[in-house]
Amino acid sequence: MASNVKNREETWIEDEPSAKRLATSNRLKLSRVFRFNDPQTGAPQISDFPDSNPSGDTPLEIRMKHFTEIENFTFLAHVLGHELGGTTPRPIRTVTDLQVPDEEFQNFVNQARTASVTDEELADATLDVGINWEHFVASNDNELIPDHPLKITDVLMQEKIDSLDVITEAFVREINVRSIEKQTGTKTRKSHE
Repeated sequence: MASNVKNREETWIEDEPSAKRLATSNRLKLSRVFRFNDPQTGAPQISDFPDSNPSGDTPLEIRMKHFTEIENFTFLAHVLGHELGGTTPRPIRTVTDLQVPDEEFQNFVNQARTASVTDEELADATLDVGINWEHFVASNDNELIPDHPLKITDVLMQEKIDSLDVITEAFVREINVRSIEKQTGTKTRKSHE
C-alpha cells in the first residue's frame, strides 16, 4: 500500500512539473494546489490549477479529489486576496479578453470587465465563483463519464462547470499579479496569461 501512495505522488509530480519546482516546505498535504513565494519577487502566490486528473483508484475518487482541489485553490486565493489589503478599487485585468462557453457566466464576465474592485472584493468574488465551481462539480457525480471523471454527460451543465473553472482561474491570476505588484511596488502592464 505504501508503494502505491508513493507511486501516485510521483505520478502527479511528473504530470505537473511546476508543482515539483515550486513545492512548499509543507510535506503534509493531499492536494496539488498550494501557496508559495515567487522565487523572483518573494511575493506570495497561489499555484496554477492542475490540468491533469488527480490520482485515484476509481472515477469517483478522482472526481472527489478534483473538487477538493477546487475548494483548496479557491480558499487559498481568498485568504491571499484579503492579506493584500488594497483598498483602492482596480480593474480585473485577467478577464479583459476572457470568453466562457455558458451565456449566463459570460454575462458575469462582461460585468467583471467593467468593474473595479478592491483586493478584498476580488478575494470575496473569487470565493463566490470558486465555491460555485466546486458545488457544480460535486452535485453532478451521478453523471460522470467513467473514462473522463472530470466531465459529465450533461453538456449544458458541463459548459457551466467549465465557465466557472475559467473565471476562477482568471480571478486567482489577478490576485497573484496584485501580490507581485504589492511586493515589488510596481504595476504590470497587462495580465491574462
